[in-house]
Amino acid sequence: MFNLLPTNYKFFDQFDKATELVVTAAEQLRDNIEQNWRNQDCAETIKRMEHAADEIAHETMEMLHKSFVTPLDRGDIRRLTFAIDNIIDLINDAGRWFTLYELKEILPDAKKMAAILAAASRVIQQAVKELPRLRRVNNILKCSIEINRLENEADHIMHQAISGLFKSGMDPLLIMKWKEVYEYLEDAIDCCEDCANVLEGIAQENG
Repeated sequence: MFNLLPTNYKFFDQFDKATELVVTAAEQLRDNIEQNWRNQDCAETIKRMEHAADEIAHETMEMLHKSFVTPLDRGDIRRLTFAIDNIIDLINDAGRWFTLYELKEILPDAKKMAAILAAASRVIQQAVKELPRLRRVNNILKCSIEINRLENEADHIMHQAISGLFKSGMDPLLIMKWKEVYEYLEDAIDCCEDCANVLEGIAQENG
């Protein structure tokens, strides 16, 4: 039976725009952390990206309510929209606290975690670009496996970092600042894994 109502494929464009913002924000965060937070405007730049991502998420939800036929299950579109938005929310939080806490000399483990976050964001983008071609399900599954590997690596670094903080003899207040920043970075990477799980579910249901 033919469906006389056209399918709205613009959702894929929305996901592409959202993940491009995620990647750009994550890479800006990584680069500025690598440079010992030299650019004080970085957090504000990331905040603007986060606001733009919120607008895209809002537009996507409006589009969902107005579309009769969607290329993916409505629940999957909703879950993926929020999963992508959550990543950039946490990237924004991390950048904000780096600025508020005035952390000048960036610890090596923070640089490693920021690099993992940027890499994970790029893999999420690659997986999202595969959505219009869901018959190539293996490509999305490979991305999900890579995200899981990156998340495990980040967990290992996080445990080392927290252990190192409490053995460092550093000022207790500074320890708590660093612990909170590490947690934001870890949470952002965890959000990448959550997003990968949504993408994997979509691939398995539609492949």
